[in-house]
Amino acid sequence: MKLFTKLIDNVRTMTGVRKPRQLSGSIDKPPVGTSIVRDDLRMRIRYPIDDELWQWLHAMDWRAMPLANNRRRYRLVAEKIVLRMFKADPEERLAIHNRLIRVQTQESRIAELN
Repeated sequence: MKLFTKLIDNVRTMTGVRKPRQLSGSIDKPPVGTSIVRDDLRMRIRYPIDDELWQWLHAMDWRAMPLANNRRRYRLVAEKIVLRMFKADPEERLAIHNRLIRVQTQESRIAELN
């Protein structure tokens, strides 16, 4: 059964049946223990975050996404990078975030070539 589901999944991907993901409009702060996503990156929220940090993350297109029935594949951001970004001052936070996105974009391009 899993093999059949995976085969159907791959056929849907190759034929372009899938629709682009819509961003959620909700800006509610996610609780500790959930994940937030941006493109194909996933960040686990293991520590409480304040409203200012969540507003900043939301402005950077990070969204709380229920992952229970979500079959999309995400790359997990390392916890040490998450902690460094969360503890940094706003200017350094932006620099860390930009490096993370730049590396993610480069890796995606390499994966498309293979």
